Amino acid sequence: MPLLISEIAKREHYISVFDETNLPSLKSLLDCDVHIDLSAITSTAFYEDLKGEYERRQSEGGKVPLMVDPPEAIMNSMDKRKTHALMSDLVPESYNLDGSNNGEVIRKFMPDEYVVIKDPFSWWAKGIDRISPQEAADKYKESKGLIVQKYIPFTDGVGRVLTLNHGSDFKIICAYLRIPDSWRTGEGTTSRYELVLVKKDLYNFALTVSKKAGLYFNGIDYIQSNGKYVLLEVNAAPGFRDPYDEFGIDTPKIIMDHIERNARPQK
Repeated sequence: MPLLISEIAKREHYISVFDETNLPSLKSLLDCDVHIDLSAITSTAFYEDLKGEYERRQSEGGKVPLMVDPPEAIMNSMDKRKTHALMSDLVPESYNLDGSNNGEVIRKFMPDEYVVIKDPFSWWAKGIDRISPQEAADKYKESKGLIVQKYIPFTDGVGRVLTLNHGSDFKIICAYLRIPDSWRTGEGTTSRYELVLVKKDLYNFALTVSKKAGLYFNGIDYIQSNGKYVLLEVNAAPGFRDPYDEFGIDTPKIIMDHIERNARPQK
């Protein structure tokens, strides 16, 4: 966020920055030309209210800002169950655990060495467990509100594509691999980074995920398996400091150039 704030200030735009623990009214939040959400807000109630206020203004013919990102898309990205439902053809084989038939669902993976159990609202790889299917069937037989997912090991690393998409203006900022010292990336791990050349297949994969997710700014996490790209998750507020620090990519400039192209008053 500090990188983007500096870029906005450099361009002499007026900017208001709010702490997510002390937000103003929804009216104040939407009383702008561009609304950028890179917050740590995880309340679906907040985004439902924001969506409602935005749609009310729009229906009454009032001025509405360019949304980076739309509230509904943020809600879908926060809950991996919704992400999986939207992109069932792109994610690993996954099932919801609701406590009623967990054993039966987990037994689908019995031939596998591991399964992954996820908290659908976790971030930065929190609330994730990799264990054998039998251990999972015992440990999570009565659990609710979790996901069981096929474990697909990566070979080179976990990929991330940073994308911008508004209407037909789609752009890939960059793609890179995070090569961790663990079976996963996230909390408690360290990684080294390698840039990825974006070829046609990866471009089309990122475009498809971006459109289905509905996010303006998206961090798409993926792995390659059997010659295909497999989606792990989408991120509405991905960090863009890694490519800035690791590869010298001026991510704030690219983001602001894209936003300025699309920041026209909408009615």
